[in-house]
Amino acid sequence: MSRLLVIGASGQVGHHLMRAAGDDAVGTFLSTELPGLRQLDVRDASAVEALLEEVRPEWVVLPASATHVDRCETDPGPAYEVNVRGVANVAGAAARLGARLAYFSSDYVFDGEAGPYAEADPVSPICEYGRQKVYAEHAVLRAAPDALILRTTVVYGWEPQGKNFVYRLLGHLERGEPIRVPADQVGSPTYAPGLARATLKLVERGEPGIWNLVGDALANREEFAREAARVFGGDPDLVVGISTAELGQDAPRPLGLGLRIDRARPIVGDDLPGYPEDLRLMAAERATAEEAPGDA
Repeated sequence: MSRLLVIGASGQVGHHLMRAAGDDAVGTFLSTELPGLRQLDVRDASAVEALLEEVRPEWVVLPASATHVDRCETDPGPAYEVNVRGVANVAGAAARLGARLAYFSSDYVFDGEAGPYAEADPVSPICEYGRQKVYAEHAVLRAAPDALILRTTVVYGWEPQGKNFVYRLLGHLERGEPIRVPADQVGSPTYAPGLARATLKLVERGEPGIWNLVGDALANREEFAREAARVFGGDPDLVVGISTAELGQDAPRPLGLGLRIDRARPIVGDDLPGYPEDLRLMAAERATAEEAPGDA
């Protein structure tokens, strides 16, 4: 395994990349300090350059992102500094120092009119977050034509901060509170540990270009939430399916999304089988982590 620098290792995807890579990885955080991680703000180009000079990684893996879709829509400037300028800082520094780059993008680069999408389908974002992901992909490929771009979506799994959709759902279920979820948003739920393993397989092979890495099953949010409730022993009837329009969110959401993994399946299919199998894996890992949190 090549020596990795994981930028954004305190987040969900970064956490699992660090676990999967083990001693071959150095990780960074921005605001959530965790043991063993180095602080880095991707908006600071000189700091990015200095850290890469010090670590001299063979690969830089970049899951760090400003992911609050509605905030990105209403106040795009701060998110742009992270999602586009910050990504360009990392891509440029990696290219200058001869490191390969793996960057995480999103299915929000598409408009949701014709999913699930393949890698070669033309992008057509309908919200600012999706546009910023497209700009970032372009910035990466300009600086490093051999970069690896990984499009993923609806990532979930056990992780220290407990911020993903499944954790929010479980909070409602455990309190006996209903949760409204959009029944008209279709995607490809993706298990974070499997995503990390699949990413490292592509890194080990030295793959370039755009790859879809998602769970190998489509679901709308209501279907996914009800299955999660069943797997975790909650009441599926607390999941209330509504339309996206009823949620009144600031950013428009692409509805018919999901990504095809025909290209990646022969390489990573065992790592990304899709839900409900991956939900059962998450439930088992969560139970183990709660029994022995120091070992998680």
